[in-house]
Amino acid sequence: MTFKNLALQLFAFLFSCSVLADNLPDEIKKHLLLAHPTQGTIEVMYALQKSGQVDFSTMKLSGVYHKDEAYDYSQSSKMLDTISCFKMDLIRVTDTLFLDSLYCKNKCSATFNELFTNSDGIIFFGGPDIPPAMYNEKPHPRTEVTDPYRHYFEASFLFHLLGGYQDATFKPLLDAKQDYFILGICLGMQTMNVATGGTIIQDIPSEIFNSSEKKGLSNLSNEEIHRNYYPHSTGQKKLAGSHFHRIQFKDYFFVDLLDIDATEKPQINSYHHQAVEKLGKGFKVGATSLDEKIIEGMFHSYYPNVMAVQFHPERAQFFLKTRKFQFVPNGPQKSLNKWIDEDSMEFHYKFWKAINAILNESL
Repeated sequence: MTFKNLALQLFAFLFSCSVLADNLPDEIKKHLLLAHPTQGTIEVMYALQKSGQVDFSTMKLSGVYHKDEAYDYSQSSKMLDTISCFKMDLIRVTDTLFLDSLYCKNKCSATFNELFTNSDGIIFFGGPDIPPAMYNEKPHPRTEVTDPYRHYFEASFLFHLLGGYQDATFKPLLDAKQDYFILGICLGMQTMNVATGGTIIQDIPSEIFNSSEKKGLSNLSNEEIHRNYYPHSTGQKKLAGSHFHRIQFKDYFFVDLLDIDATEKPQINSYHHQAVEKLGKGFKVGATSLDEKIIEGMFHSYYPNVMAVQFHPERAQFFLKTRKFQFVPNGPQKSLNKWIDEDSMEFHYKFWKAINAILNESL
């Protein structure tokens, strides 16, 4: 490497550190990171703020992403120019990442440390299938990888935050700040599991139920279906891809966090064909599907504010209520919140009330 290239890399790193370490205004008390800050992610944060679920008014939000991700983040930047109800910027990570060095110190390690040191928490959102090579398996015929560098970045960041079975001697960043907040949603939960040494069920219909979405899943009960199969079997793209089924709680964590009855079985919005299989290091099962075949929630046994859910409590239309959704051909169209009962919608309110308490009080 030439001296000129080394100097340029050092300048870029120092500049990113100075941006992160800038003194925040007096009214800003917390710094929350958002992985994969797409337009959809920004819409979620907007809906949570405008509906009063989470108060971001005293927080700085920073969307973090890797330069080699497939998404065009210029659209996110344009969207942020139209929003004034919270403060958010975008951080582009430019360090090189390789598949064979995700779960160890690598060229992103210094950046991961800087992001962690200058923030109070991070949320990882939903998305496409994780490359099976990241958890030492061959691809299933129905696994489809579309954005590998997103997965490399998020899994390596989570390994640095939490450690994993891949290296028992690695010191997790959270050891220095154990109340740090991490929430994983859908893919975010799967990535959290893979990053800590767990594995993934690559296709629920075929591996668990010996069936196929393209052929239809009429042989399954409502509680055994984890995304709407009609768009796949009929080709009608106007139909919503998600599905509703119930979950049950298997441990104290979510019951205590949300202050709910342990026997509650709320309806949730589900949109996935993959799921957590063997748990990663430090995690325990917090919720499952009613048949107990799919893990729907997990929590960390050592870090109190680290949790993940397989379902989607963050759907913007639960709270904005500006669109109607159709799930079956020639079926009714209703606002997303009207597809579940009132007690289940109350569960969603309690979920975000608990998250808001962590972000605004506990940290």
